Amino acid sequence: MKHYPLGLKMTAMKKGIIFFLSAMAFLFVGCGTDGSKSSDENVQQESKAYKNEADFEARMAAIDLNDKLIVANSLQYRDNAGSTEEVAAYLDEDQTIIKLEESFSDVKTQNFGTITFYLENGKKFATKEVYQENRLDEPMFIECITYYDKTEKPVYAKMRKAVYEMDLEQLPFTTVSQKNVSASRALRVLNQEGEFETTFQGLASDGTLDFIIVGENTPDGFASSLAVQHTEGDIRKLMNDEVGMIGTRLEIQYERMVDQSGLEFQVLLSAKIKK
Repeated sequence: MKHYPLGLKMTAMKKGIIFFLSAMAFLFVGCGTDGSKSSDENVQQESKAYKNEADFEARMAAIDLNDKLIVANSLQYRDNAGSTEEVAAYLDEDQTIIKLEESFSDVKTQNFGTITFYLENGKKFATKEVYQENRLDEPMFIECITYYDKTEKPVYAKMRKAVYEMDLEQLPFTTVSQKNVSASRALRVLNQEGEFETTFQGLASDGTLDFIIVGENTPDGFASSLAVQHTEGDIRKLMNDEVGMIGTRLEIQYERMVDQSGLEFQVLLSAKIKK
């Protein structure tokens, strides 16, 4: 049986939950292998620092401290088990993405955290993972930073871990064996591809607003809900034939809004049925 966003009353078999990004396509070259939200494996303690560490850290800090970046948020996805995924893309004045921040929670592993990808010319030069690893004998918060060369090959990685996240910044890093942290999942979220595709999955209501549910066309897949502000065009078609339109591929535009109580929700701007 499916589970849905708190407070939403479902009117048929569909899935749920809620975010901003108009229909933009993002492409990066050479994102590496499937990426990590876990492991603490192959730790190799070394005393020497990486020779170009200061340069990498300065480039990362310059991006983090740039308050002029434009933020484009993906849909916020949730699957039937309760795992969540969302991505924020940070664009410079030339509309070039220079940072991706993937936030996740994984019900199966009980891990949760963020993976940040720092980019130059469409390729990552550094990644920073900050997450709680719950598969250890004692759950730990882990921060792992990896540097990459111009071909996106990892050249150095360092890690620190603590029982409490607030303690991480006070601890020194230890050199570890590097791995290629992949951005492929983050890109699928942004591009609404694969398990994050936007097919129509039904309607929902919280008693005040009506919602359209979009997501992967499987019973337990990731899905997202968007508040309906108007019922024109293809939106009307979806609402008038809910059951018959299940699985219909959609191209959607949306934005994130905040109500008077401070609650954030996604608003559907338009939905176009893909032929």
